[in-house]
Amino acid sequence: MDLEISDETYTFTQDIAASRFMVSHDEKVIGHVDYVDREASPDDTSEAAVRTFTHTEVSPAFGGRGLAAHLVRFALETSAEADLKFRTTCSYVMEFFRKHPEFEELRA
Repeated sequence: MDLEISDETYTFTQDIAASRFMVSHDEKVIGHVDYVDREASPDDTSEAAVRTFTHTEVSPAFGGRGLAAHLVRFALETSAEADLKFRTTCSYVMEFFRKHPEFEELRA
């Protein structure tokens, strides 16, 4: 998915083999969200597989543009389309959930 912000184009992708969502600019990866997929456990509210987001990072050179929020939203929406529920150990994703209650029903 491409997104234009302030006349700059950013590309959002998923690398399934690396368990990572990425944002690129000029064909260079500038940020990522890492995850781990697993089967649901008795502690989960879902019987479907669960994706746990573990880390979010965007290069400081690209800070202040909202890229981390766009990247997390892309990761959550893409995961929801795959019928996955979410958990997180990442403080950034935790804060994103707090600010965006529309994703609450998708939490495991």
